[in-house]
Amino acid sequence: MYDVVGKGYLLQLTEVEGLPRKGAMLGMGSDTCRVIEVLRNSTDGRAVSDRSCLTGRPVSPYGAVLVEWIGDVPLPKDVFGRWVKEEAR
Repeated sequence: MYDVVGKGYLLQLTEVEGLPRKGAMLGMGSDTCRVIEVLRNSTDGRAVSDRSCLTGRPVSPYGAVLVEWIGDVPLPKDVFGRWVKEEAR
């Protein structure tokens, strides 16, 4: 997870359900952020991958998104390990 000019983060996602999309609103408890970029995995170029790059065996779906925080930006330590869920529009 990397700080994005004090406004958001790059979130490494594990156990992804579905496909992240630009503009999606994500919730983490009472915190909210907006996906501003869906990144591609270097292993296969997909937004969500489900194979290990070292063994080629199945793993939990993973990917990364760049997000912009809505409201107060929490410290990285307060975001690490939290469950992220897409908010209904």
